[in-house]
Amino acid sequence: MATLKELLKQQKVDETMQRLGLKMEEIFGGLDDLQDNPYRYHSWLVKENHGFLVVNAIPEKSAQDHLFWEEWYTYQGELHHHILTLWKPYKHHEVFQAPDSDDIHPPQCFSQTWYVIEDTDMRALLLRR
Repeated sequence: MATLKELLKQQKVDETMQRLGLKMEEIFGGLDDLQDNPYRYHSWLVKENHGFLVVNAIPEKSAQDHLFWEEWYTYQGELHHHILTLWKPYKHHEVFQAPDSDDIHPPQCFSQTWYVIEDTDMRALLLRR
């Protein structure tokens, strides 16, 4: 089984984070020290379309009731880190209705309503200490 560090490299997340202007060691701090992969129920997907460059970490359908979807992206020169949930959090910034299909978002999010938190902390949520 691949480590999180190996998965991020296989999915070109490391290269994409660099293109976004982010440093892997800052976003994914402590990768070398991980015993378990906290993102083991997530899929990693890099997309580039329509002026967007996006890194997605989206949970499997069966885990979406308790795990967050994270996305890092740039659009028109602005960098964003979103944390998305299917449950309504105490504070959120917008609601995103995932379409049945599109060419930017991962298929696991289609046809659902997501609550979006605009996170100014760019670090991966499940690696924060």
